[in-house]
Amino acid sequence: MEEFMRKKKWMAALTISTVMVLGLSACGGSGAAPEEDAGSQAVTEQVSEAADEVSEEAVVDATAYGYGGSDPVEAAAYQYMVEEMSKNYDEADVSIPTVTIVAEDLTNENDVVCYGDFWIDNYNIEGDTLKCVSGGNYPGVMHMKKDGDGYVVSQMDLVADGGDFDQSAKELFGDYYDDFMTVYSDSDARDELRRITVTDYVHFNGLSVTQFQDEGWDPIELYQ
Repeated sequence: MEEFMRKKKWMAALTISTVMVLGLSACGGSGAAPEEDAGSQAVTEQVSEAADEVSEEAVVDATAYGYGGSDPVEAAAYQYMVEEMSKNYDEADVSIPTVTIVAEDLTNENDVVCYGDFWIDNYNIEGDTLKCVSGGNYPGVMHMKKDGDGYVVSQMDLVADGGDFDQSAKELFGDYYDDFMTVYSDSDARDELRRITVTDYVHFNGLSVTQFQDEGWDPIELYQ
């Protein structure tokens, strides 16, 4: 492979998962969000204000989406998941992605290819808890183009559902199919990454939240 082809360090998440097994499931809530009360509205306004105050030095203001790294490709993926994929659901207080990048192809800056497993979870804020009300999984390949010092997603090709999943994944991921399936099947690593991302989101946006919870499951405490 060209030296521009590089794999993301998703193995770090795999290593963490062997130490800390959280046992989370995908968000089990339905789409309808409860009527917003004054407290929830105030917190939502707090999120917006915090996002506006994020340093303009960042290539992409992805801290507002829960990403605190320095990879502009990954930052663009976080931004796209919140701004585009959250539209598939009823409005909630906050939307937080979980992004695991399998590989990136930076050969062509006007068609950067990002292979990964992408999730979006939508939450309402109830007291000190983020209650998950909807969400979904979008494994596939993002195509990005250069935008200043960063990137924006121009197209996303999703792995097919049902019986066509395996063949579709092989076609989209090509040489990265085995790596993708390793990531896709490791729910422990994904749950750990989700916990980290939600913790970062709460920290970056200054929320008074200490845990998140899926419908029917015990709440998960955020990192301090």
